[in-house]
Amino acid sequence: MGLKALVIGMGVLIVAGVAVVLVTIVNRSLAPPAGVGEVRWQLPRGAEVRDWRVAGDELVIRLEQDGAVLFWTFDRRSGQRLGEVRLEPGSNP
Repeated sequence: MGLKALVIGMGVLIVAGVAVVLVTIVNRSLAPPAGVGEVRWQLPRGAEVRDWRVAGDELVIRLEQDGAVLFWTFDRRSGQRLGEVRLEPGSNP
């Protein structure tokens, strides 16, 4: 009799645990994603934003400054700057 009650109790706990996991998954999937908030970056002197694109989880901003073209890459979720590519005018070798 005691073993039967123990098995039934463990079965109830397993069902309850699975229900908690499923409810947590559904709640997290329905919640809106957290935004970056406000992120400020200062443009280099004389630079102008010419274009921007979203590529996956990255934001790429194209700038022009004194004849050079700069590409700044940011993480869309954190707002952190990931890198910069600078293309400067010059003569081809």
